[in-house]
Amino acid sequence: MSSFSIIPLGTVSPFCYDGHMCPGFLVKYHDQNILMDCGNGVTNYLQPEDYQNMTIIISHLHPDHYGDLLSIAQLSYVFHRLGYLTNKIQVYVPAGDVIHTDESYIDEAGWGVSRSVTKHLIDYDFVMNLESIGFLKVVPYKQNQKIKFDDLEVSFSQNPHPLTTYSIRLQDSSCKVVYSSDTGYLKNTLATFAKDANLLICESTFLKGQVKSSDTHLFAFEAGMIARDANVHQLLLTHFWPLISKEQYVMEARGVFSNTEAAEEGKKLILK
Repeated sequence: MSSFSIIPLGTVSPFCYDGHMCPGFLVKYHDQNILMDCGNGVTNYLQPEDYQNMTIIISHLHPDHYGDLLSIAQLSYVFHRLGYLTNKIQVYVPAGDVIHTDESYIDEAGWGVSRSVTKHLIDYDFVMNLESIGFLKVVPYKQNQKIKFDDLEVSFSQNPHPLTTYSIRLQDSSCKVVYSSDTGYLKNTLATFAKDANLLICESTFLKGQVKSSDTHLFAFEAGMIARDANVHQLLLTHFWPLISKEQYVMEARGVFSNTEAAEEGKKLILK
């Protein structure tokens, strides 16, 4: 029988506060260490052995979800030089979003002119260039791609969010874990993507009474509705505002889905 150990490393956004870090969840599966998102501060809760056979999957390229990759790149270089790390850390990032912008330059006649250009986000270029300073391999991925670790399959579903953003599903023959990452409520596919999951780790950025400027994040009660509609066994809330008690989010979601808890840094869950 398979066993998933899930350790929250970061549960708040957009900044670290009072021992709470930006988003990151470590999944231990057999000898594999799979880190879903790598927000600022998550390395505080990683142990040296966690970097062995490590794969990092970045859901999207907002800095609160990848901010500690630089620390891991530097660490991987040192660990490899010291003989502590024999396999490169694998880092999967969404194939780059592009932006359209005007770029100024001086033409041959010496005139200042501008032209329209299309280029990758600076975040994408930054992450791709980490290979040059770390003992790691950075691999772009798209929605239809699957990553396999023996009998464990990782798959993706795109979310409504300003950047290309994916929910992440880890599944073997007996267990299914889904991590929502950042998503709006309308037009998301989580109720289907997480159908009958053992565990749904779901963002809950807002509480009732707060105002969304756009449908790119969830109210806590919306996370509860997704869990209910997907018929998951357990809902684990994350992506909290750092200055608000997590219990408020849990109480709101439990009004819709009773088996709801708040993710806590370092508090391990074991699924069998």
